[in-house]
Amino acid sequence: MPENRATLLIAAGSGAVAFAIGFNLGAFGEVFFDQVFTVWVVATIVFVGSLIADLPPRTWLRRLVLLVPSLWLLVSWLHNTYDLKYVDVRVVTAVSLIVTGVAIPYLGWVLFTVINPDFPNLSRRHRGAVLIAIAVSLVIGVFFGANNDAVLTCHDFKVSGNDLPDNCRRGLS
Repeated sequence: MPENRATLLIAAGSGAVAFAIGFNLGAFGEVFFDQVFTVWVVATIVFVGSLIADLPPRTWLRRLVLLVPSLWLLVSWLHNTYDLKYVDVRVVTAVSLIVTGVAIPYLGWVLFTVINPDFPNLSRRHRGAVLIAIAVSLVIGVFFGANNDAVLTCHDFKVSGNDLPDNCRRGLS
């Protein structure tokens, strides 16, 4: 059952990341910079690793996908450093969402391919199960983020060092 094990590992790891991103998107309406930076660091390390070692991804097209998070960094840097009218917050947000939507699932795929060489050999059914698990985790994260007042209080956000979402439940600390 190595195929089942690989499917479970990639779905659990990627699903947890998707849930966290979805929760913040639902609670605060944005993807937090630290999550995007984490994706950027991992993508950059995997990119460099694929160049200097015999590790996936081995094609240039797939390697270029790993540079997508660097695009977010570049756009943010341009937006924050220069007064460029054509680089507004919507562009930065759109690039962040592309980074999140494209790079995270692909990075998960690449990392599990490196860790478990049998992963590329998973059946379509198992790969589909992974994608569904990630999508469902993201949607559930957005739902719980948007409805955080049903399961968390403002105190929960405070003690964790987070800002308070507009709809957090007061009291019951």
